[in-house]
Amino acid sequence: MKKRPLEGVKVLDLSQVLSAPFCGMMLADLGAQVIKVERPGGGDISRQYGPYINDISLYFCQYNRGKRGLAVDMRTEAGKGVIMDLVAQVDVVVENFKYGTLEKLGIGYEEMLKVNPQLVYGSISGFGTHGPLSHLPCMDIIAAARSGLVSQTGTDVPIKPGFSLCDTWAGLHLLRGLSMGLLHRQSTGRGVRVDIAMLDCAFYMCEAPVLEHSVTGEFRKKTGNHDPIFAPCGEFAACDGNVVIAVTKEEEWLALCGTLGLSSLIEDPRFRSNESRLDNREPLIRELEKATSSMGRYELEQKLSEAGVPASAVQTVVEFVNSPQTKELDAIAKTNQPGVGDYLAVNTPIRFSKTPVDPTAEAPSFPGAHSKEVLSNLGYSQEKIEELIDSGAIYQSA
Repeated sequence: MKKRPLEGVKVLDLSQVLSAPFCGMMLADLGAQVIKVERPGGGDISRQYGPYINDISLYFCQYNRGKRGLAVDMRTEAGKGVIMDLVAQVDVVVENFKYGTLEKLGIGYEEMLKVNPQLVYGSISGFGTHGPLSHLPCMDIIAAARSGLVSQTGTDVPIKPGFSLCDTWAGLHLLRGLSMGLLHRQSTGRGVRVDIAMLDCAFYMCEAPVLEHSVTGEFRKKTGNHDPIFAPCGEFAACDGNVVIAVTKEEEWLALCGTLGLSSLIEDPRFRSNESRLDNREPLIRELEKATSSMGRYELEQKLSEAGVPASAVQTVVEFVNSPQTKELDAIAKTNQPGVGDYLAVNTPIRFSKTPVDPTAEAPSFPGAHSKEVLSNLGYSQEKIEELIDSGAIYQSA
């Protein structure tokens, strides 16, 4: 197999659940050697998240694929010593503890710098490293709610995103930050700390409402499944589901009317310009659905696309997974996990012209699945490893 982009980069992943493990997953897919640290016993909280096969969490497996598993009790002095010995040898540390947690244990960023001045340290927290909220725990939906993201979604009732948008967006930003941190170290010989706040990431997606409010002092009324700036631009009923039509140019409006057999709408004073169509959005939707509701989703998609009008059937996840385009892009990866067999997972959506990405590696089957291997590679003697296991500072099943 060809060499992957991050081969040779060593990462210590102290994170759990989704945001930072998502970043660690991409680092592993890109070739980094990632050591996943969990607490002995239950391990990462996400091991309790379904779906399951043979009591194994596929949620955990997806976001921790390609990582070597080490179970450490970081409350013990011996456990802290193992962590710091690892820190001395890695290039990157990733964590998403509540801010100040590692500092309270005596193994925070400043202590890590003492043993590895070239360390690139990546942290995701809910509300950042300072400010009145920095001490609070945070989940994806909390960041979405507090940032204003939820308030700008939906119609009369605010709607949260249908998936963990803030967690994964924070993980993507951490990947970007770590990449730039490694470049900084390469050019200066010095490490750097990268801090990501989920709240910042959620707010970062609210750019249009912020611009509008800065000009008008108000927020535009929410328009649900229809765009607030262009019309018709949104979701319309078909005979077998829904279709999205996105008209942002007058030539697209003319092509839409011609394709749907609704040329009379072109001269209707209510619909002569984008502004007038926005003012008359509801009657416009009714007129268009007289035509779209008698046609199939994919029929509409094909006819409108051929006429130069951006359109797409509203697909289920299953329909997306089985579509030819998805297969051509390798968006879905078949991964094999011991105790599970083959399962489908999302691929890392980064493609290089000459280097591959590998999303097929297995995740640690249990907390500390590779503890002895990791410590042996660290230079620990077999006697020392057994001593750590006997003390409870390290865990690996027999």
